[in-house]
Amino acid sequence: MSDSDLADEVRRLRAELDEMKQLLGNSGRGLSRPAVPAWAAIDADDGTVRSDSESDSDASSVSRRHALHTAGVIVAGALAGGIATVATAGPAAAASGVFNGAPAVSASTSGSGTAVLATANSGIGVDAYAYNLDGIGVSAYGGSVGGSFQGTVGVVAYGIDADIRMFPNGNPPPLFSTAQLVGSIKLDSNRVLWLCVESGTPGVWQQIGGLGVAGAYHAVTPSRVYDSRLSTYPLNGVLSSGQNRTISVANSYNTNGVLVTSNFVPAGATAVFANVGVVNTVGEGWLAVNPGGVTAVSASTINWSANGQILANGVALTLNGSRQLTVVNGSPGSTNFFIDITGYWL
Repeated sequence: MSDSDLADEVRRLRAELDEMKQLLGNSGRGLSRPAVPAWAAIDADDGTVRSDSESDSDASSVSRRHALHTAGVIVAGALAGGIATVATAGPAAAASGVFNGAPAVSASTSGSGTAVLATANSGIGVDAYAYNLDGIGVSAYGGSVGGSFQGTVGVVAYGIDADIRMFPNGNPPPLFSTAQLVGSIKLDSNRVLWLCVESGTPGVWQQIGGLGVAGAYHAVTPSRVYDSRLSTYPLNGVLSSGQNRTISVANSYNTNGVLVTSNFVPAGATAVFANVGVVNTVGEGWLAVNPGGVTAVSASTINWSANGQILANGVALTLNGSRQLTVVNGSPGSTNFFIDITGYWL
């Protein structure tokens, strides 16, 4: 076959491919037969497709038309020695269309091999997308590890509502009787999040957050949030025996009672570290500082023993959901008081 005949053959093959791609596009069907190797060769003498193996006995051989139909290949490059270089026009294997109840691609292995392997030099190895908001892009399950990811960044996650979601399940990790690895994260059935900081059985775990856990501590420049001596606060004046007063710690003020910072203690804070002081005390007495709305007394926060004392005590205090504290005077004495905040948990 002459070079001109080979060129005519290449042009004819390209025309057949264009026609086939048009038919596939109009029908909405994907490629339904196994693909030939991503890189192969067409022998110009007999029109067969061969793999890049040097041996004819090891080469996979199919008809020219069958190769075009199943692989969507295009013929490209110069012809030399009766061989034309062939490369895939798209994925090495593809499936498209509507698959009601059945997977578009199904792969399994009975041994310890890899059912699906995808590699890319600079592109995307696997790209999965669920169009419906109820769908799942990728679902992976393993007897030992559901999914394993390695790279400069192991996992990049982005979600409209949440980037990563974990389902609460099982006992707190310190109760485990199996070996655990450092770096493991667990959300137990009590909705407490744990981090393993040392491998072992069960390893060493630290609580990160969750119900009943205060959260991370945030130190702040000490600021005043209440002073009963100043009329600028809605509730003010001496707190007498048997009285209680609920105050907010959300905003900070200067020593004259002028607002300095709104949401000084932010919404969602669960507790504060505070300096509780008494001024101009009368008689002997004590105050208890509880979460907002709690008037029962189980312990005192600060005590005084005589008239005219000025005392202070640093203490961690639990807040209610509105960032409030309730101060209770269950003693026979009376006093003014102030509260300064030095940090909060969130």
